[in-house]
Amino acid sequence: MTASDIDHAAQALLQARRSFTQIAPPGPAPADTDAVYAIQDKVAAALGPVEGWKVGAPSPTAMPTCAPLLAGHVALAPASFAAGSMHMLGVEAEVAFRFARDLPAAATAPDADAVLDAVGSAHVVIEVVDTRLANWKSLDPLWPLADNAMNKALVVGPAFAGWRGLDYDRQPVRLTVDGKAVVDRAGGNSGGSPLRLLTWLAGHVVTRRGGLRAGQVVTTGSWVGLQFVSPGATVVAAFAGLGETQVTFPA
Repeated sequence: MTASDIDHAAQALLQARRSFTQIAPPGPAPADTDAVYAIQDKVAAALGPVEGWKVGAPSPTAMPTCAPLLAGHVALAPASFAAGSMHMLGVEAEVAFRFARDLPAAATAPDADAVLDAVGSAHVVIEVVDTRLANWKSLDPLWPLADNAMNKALVVGPAFAGWRGLDYDRQPVRLTVDGKAVVDRAGGNSGGSPLRLLTWLAGHVVTRRGGLRAGQVVTTGSWVGLQFVSPGATVVAAFAGLGETQVTFPA
């Protein structure tokens, strides 16, 4: 993927956002995550300051991937998004961390203690998922990642205490849609501990993407997979002992 291909892809994705349309892949698939992140950065630069990041991984030992949360895409719970404003209504239950102080750009990644010491609070969140790409399931997976990993918004619930010492593998999570549980289990984050993913994300952003700022939120991957809901749905993500957050999709 050439520099011209990267610029063309970013402009196409920007236009799809602005015109509320879905598009076919705008050129050859990204060759690697370097190209993906270059596309993401061009989109983010055009739309205003980054409000946070999302990170995830397919297994506890796999290399994570990430995407910025764009300006205006982080909301406090309870939140509402008109169903007609989205191409699909996807939701994920997650745990996120809000930074209390900056981790400036640097040549070397901060160690885990430095990352965790910079965190001010942890939160139960719902990621709202949508995509600018038509037929996204059939595409090279680097394309949805280039489309900011299909983020629509992040809905942030109240802070919870004791986040450093939690046994995340055993933490119960329950996702309900219109009062009916669609997922109810212990653990479930495919990438393993959210603290591992948070530390990797901080290192990536500090060394490659300008650093982290106080107030930014990092969400660390779904505990319930990607669940689809219908217009009119009310969705609640509850982590026992930690709290819950809610989003609705009025028709």
